Amino acid sequence: YSGLPLDNNDEGATGKQLISTINPADNRTLQFKIAAKASSSQAAGTYQNTINFYAVANPDPTLEPVSCPAGKICYNANSLTPVQGEMGQQTPTSSELYYNTATLWASNFKRDGYGFAGWADSTTYNGLRYGPQQSINLPNNFSTNGYSLYAIWIKPASDMQNWTGCSSLAQGEVTALKDSRDNDVYAVAKLVDGKCWMIENLRLDDSATLTSANTHNPSLPLTNIYDDINPTVSNHLSPTINPTQTAWCNINSSACDDQSMLATNNTTLFTNNNATNYSTASDVYSYGNYYNWYSATAGHGKYGNNYGDNYNAPGDICPAGWHLPTGLSSGEYYTLNNIINNNITDYNAVKKLRSYPNNYIYNGSLYNSSISNRNNHSLYWSATGCHSNNGCTLSFSESHVYAGGYGSNKYYGHTIRCIAGT
Repeated sequence: YSGLPLDNNDEGATGKQLISTINPADNRTLQFKIAAKASSSQAAGTYQNTINFYAVANPDPTLEPVSCPAGKICYNANSLTPVQGEMGQQTPTSSELYYNTATLWASNFKRDGYGFAGWADSTTYNGLRYGPQQSINLPNNFSTNGYSLYAIWIKPASDMQNWTGCSSLAQGEVTALKDSRDNDVYAVAKLVDGKCWMIENLRLDDSATLTSANTHNPSLPLTNIYDDINPTVSNHLSPTINPTQTAWCNINSSACDDQSMLATNNTTLFTNNNATNYSTASDVYSYGNYYNWYSATAGHGKYGNNYGDNYNAPGDICPAGWHLPTGLSSGEYYTLNNIINNNITDYNAVKKLRSYPNNYIYNGSLYNSSISNRNNHSLYWSATGCHSNNGCTLSFSESHVYAGGYGSNKYYGHTIRCIAGT
């Protein structure tokens, strides 16, 4: 008799996957029966052979390379398990092709239980690696072979809360850690400043309960909705809703600034493998969520000059044992950019910030419920208040980096990265 097929299109295979399950319950017992079908013309007698059984737990598959049409950049999940979102085929613009370059799409893949560290040009992650929205040089055979890229997935090595493993990582080494507040997983890298940074944008939303044990010194309770008559108080972050409007607060006053607000960006992932479906105006997983400064500082960063100018908030919504980077010329954003770019702040500096494993991206900013400038600008909150109504940010556009000294209104929504240590 011949071997059982792997599937209906592989009649010559010598093995058969009998059972496959994703996220099984602990201590599961599986029972099954097997039989062999003998030919009706086989002679009578006793036959003996061997059947081997293999049980594989948590496989980390190496997939076959995917062919890509000429002149296209193809994005692949590189996963045998279900992945939310689907990237399509990118056609570089004529100006990019003229310079043999391209700006990659930020990833819209989400694989539960894994961190996303960037793109690789091989299924085994050997070869070149890129940040999620890096500017790259196209290979010489691009016009005839296309260019296939594969998502780099990393399993968590530990929880983020009070993690102490940074000293054991080499510079440039990437790992992944789980935020126990909502069990989301983030890729983390030891960057050139010797510190371990999240290299994905924070996605913590209102499902998480903030406590002093799991969050960096939060000011609790957080006020979800500002309402003198029926105030709502909670230790959760709040979506962009208040009593009088269903949009982001758009006034520079305590009524907006001193309430917890976020815009959850990563819940609507497109699923159509079509290049025209990717838009900088769409929800894209790599952008993360958007928070006003009160939320970013977990209730410490209030409206007005409550601490004085150029102060660092004493807590934030980073996991316990982590913190928001500090701003201004003495801050951690400035130091990182200075080491990466040797104090240069031009277009080449922007490209290095967006390269692997730094992984910064253009994700715009949120104001009055509208997220804008995702194709050419980005702001990341720091822990530093520039003055009474502004928080300091890391800001960069297509031509310039403002490393931690660019002030933004506290009621605006920006993205977040965290650094290990307090």
